Amino acid sequence: MAIKTRVFVIEADQVIRSALGYILSERHETFTFAETADALTKAARTTPDAVLIGMSILEDDGAETVGMLARTMHQAGIIVVAGSTKSPLALAGLRQGAEAIIAKPITFDGVTHAVDSVLARRGSEPGLTA
Repeated sequence: MAIKTRVFVIEADQVIRSALGYILSERHETFTFAETADALTKAARTTPDAVLIGMSILEDDGAETVGMLARTMHQAGIIVVAGSTKSPLALAGLRQGAEAIIAKPITFDGVTHAVDSVLARRGSEPGLTA
């Protein structure tokens, strides 16, 4: 039986958070959070394979949030969701440990490709069996 990978979405903007959750929920066990603290609380009980973090969080808390998530959830691939792949804050997120940037407007194919690529590099792509 295939095991679904677990993906956390951390995004303050409810519309973007819901869209990402919807896109990911068919192929992944998906948890959405409006605040980083809530994701950290959940991560203490449930380990994510990937974490998508939105620009609204980075704008409020700084790119250092990516570094903190990379250290705390070291087994998870971090992906920044940004307005552009050239956004200085998104690029700072890469320097802090993010593995990819998803540029808006988000699309089903763009989100699934980025998540699947990060999971594949980490050896936890969907469809691996127990």
